[in-house]
Amino acid sequence: MNTAPGIKDLEESSSFEKVLTLPYNEIGPFVLREIVRPTRPMILTWIALAVSLFLSVWFWPGVVFNPEHPRVLAGLAAGLILLPLALVPVHEGAHLIPFMLSGARDIRLGADLRQGIIYVTAHRHVAERRLFSWVAFAPFILITLGLLLSILLTPQWWKWVLSLTLFVHTTMCSGDAAILGFMSSFGRKNVYTWDDADLKEAYFYTSSDDRKENQQE
Repeated sequence: MNTAPGIKDLEESSSFEKVLTLPYNEIGPFVLREIVRPTRPMILTWIALAVSLFLSVWFWPGVVFNPEHPRVLAGLAAGLILLPLALVPVHEGAHLIPFMLSGARDIRLGADLRQGIIYVTAHRHVAERRLFSWVAFAPFILITLGLLLSILLTPQWWKWVLSLTLFVHTTMCSGDAAILGFMSSFGRKNVYTWDDADLKEAYFYTSSDDRKENQQE
């Protein structure tokens, strides 16, 4: 259950401070700034990218195995384009589950093709950092584990293709990790966020209420 304060409390109470207003059309530049910061979510994403890149090279046809028909172009198309596109509904659907379990009712799907982003947002639903962590990392956890298991169980050519897919999907998760990393940068403070999907803006607040911080520990 979501135990975050209400929007009115965040906006009017002296216990909370708004630290960021993020318009949706500025998400791309914001993510580019945040992905270079060594926060825990970004470090985990960097590690996953490094592992998937290593596997993509290790299983590349001709590097450690020499198939009679390498089908390199077909593998590149499948691993870099077709399978990542097929995973988009799964990825966005995984974002939905924590929102729904927390009681969000007005959940919306949107896209900004100029920035190359697809997003799921819960309109006027406040999320504290723990809930947002589940929202942000649910696709990363579920799909990464699924792809790694598939890599273990499939023939050699598919190991390579799925490694490419893992690399692309991990890059797709970098935006979620960047936003979560921003929220994590406030240390032990409580951090809350909510979106106005009509105005296409996200808002972030911190709390200096020591009692609430102690309850979360």
